[in-house]
Amino acid sequence: GRRPQSGSEAVDAFACNEVRLLISILAYQLMHIARRAMARATGTGWSLRRLRERVLRAGARLVLSGRRMTLALSSSAVPFWAVLWPRIARMHWAGP
Repeated sequence: GRRPQSGSEAVDAFACNEVRLLISILAYQLMHIARRAMARATGTGWSLRRLRERVLRAGARLVLSGRRMTLALSSSAVPFWAVLWPRIARMHWAGP
């Protein structure tokens, strides 16, 4: 038979892998920054696993009202985010 027609253009597998790698590196760097901020704030050692389990995997609810969105965190995560959020806000991020 005939060759099936492709509905999309060819995808460069190397470029896709590069994008996945760069996103993974960025995610790791953000986790590392948050881990160090928590370690400094609490004075105790924090592993990436502990940060992920206690801070990032916390239950939350997104409340939409009018033009405002509010993130309601579970009570177990509030103390961690209360420590972490001001430290993240004070960081000086490099511009474009």
